[in-house]
Amino acid sequence: MKKQSVIAMIAVSLWVVCASAGEEEIIRIESLVQEALAKNPKIASARERHLSLKEKIPQAGALEDPMLSFGVVNLPNNFDINEEDMTMKEISISQKLPFPGKRGLSEDVASKEADAGALEAEEAANQIAKEVKTAFYDLSHVYRSMEVTQRNKGILEELTKITQTRYSLGQSIQEDVIRNQVEISKMVDDLIMLEQKKRAVTARLRFLLNRPQKGLLGKPAEIDFKPVAFSIEDLQQLAIASNPMLKAVKQDIAARGKGVELARRDYFPDFSVKFAYGQREDRLDMYTGMIEMNLPIFFKSKQERKVAEAYADVRSTQAKYDSAQNEIFYMIADMGSMAQRLERKIELYRTGIIPQAQLQIDTAMSAYMVNKADFMTLLDSRMKLYRFELDYHDALTEYEKSLAVLEAAVGTDISRKVIK
Repeated sequence: MKKQSVIAMIAVSLWVVCASAGEEEIIRIESLVQEALAKNPKIASARERHLSLKEKIPQAGALEDPMLSFGVVNLPNNFDINEEDMTMKEISISQKLPFPGKRGLSEDVASKEADAGALEAEEAANQIAKEVKTAFYDLSHVYRSMEVTQRNKGILEELTKITQTRYSLGQSIQEDVIRNQVEISKMVDDLIMLEQKKRAVTARLRFLLNRPQKGLLGKPAEIDFKPVAFSIEDLQQLAIASNPMLKAVKQDIAARGKGVELARRDYFPDFSVKFAYGQREDRLDMYTGMIEMNLPIFFKSKQERKVAEAYADVRSTQAKYDSAQNEIFYMIADMGSMAQRLERKIELYRTGIIPQAQLQIDTAMSAYMVNKADFMTLLDSRMKLYRFELDYHDALTEYEKSLAVLEAAVGTDISRKVIK
């Protein structure tokens, strides 16, 4: 009768879950990303820089300020303004006029740079969104790992009670009790480390959201695993058209190309137009009109060098684009391959490893209930399932983080569909 009571207690106690913690607010990745895009200072800085660059466009195409002059002309050394006939009081105004086409090209260069600034702000938002997603998934992994660990710790604590009871009845050995307590201690240590990581990742999220480093943040919503069908080659081609950083560098190349045209215009002279009015005492007033131009006779050391500099800027920016494109292609290939591998791993855990491990526990449990299996077999089965659950959540986290990196590299959301 005692034996049947012990078996019944085992059957019930192994499925008891420890007392649940207090409810936390559920936070969702979509709302966090939107909050970061609205409040992150790095994005705000990039947007303000774009506005600053836009203000330079009309400045680049504007004429220089005209010069207004006042003075006395042909004043004798005795400072008698009425003694000399040519002495007069003069007022003049002059205006510099660049060679036709220069102002338009300068405005084009500023416009391309402003367009690049807008894309750089978009890229800043793109990267912040990726970092928020990565931090969210890390925090989700911490919470899921803590839940798995606490649940298994509760089960092992119930097992401890059972083994102690069986030991007191002479149906178990002391080593079973000690081994079980060792595994519980390891889980306590895991929970301490997970709590430290939770604080660190929460602080990271607060930094990205521009929130004060205090108060509650909330519990991440459960990750809804949805496999993504994609081709690495298609994503690489999509990145050429969608990645904000690549598009920004393209605008820089266009701006440098306009800079070459502008440098070539320096072979031609600029002009200055001046008009003056001279007023004389008791004599006819006088007018003066003048056109001046610079003579670019030192073009070998100046204009040619400036054109060569502009071409070097184009080549440098083109090389920057090629390097960025190669880096993005590599990142897509690397993260894409990892995501595809993790997708298969997750499916294997969901449909094979974890159900099989649970079946193994059920089998060991049944055998242990009728004294056909020892406690170590049951404990090892339980610990294997515990590790498999942690591995599953780790793979799920890395999969979602890989997708976040892919979306940042491509520059747009990757269309998702469930693969059945």
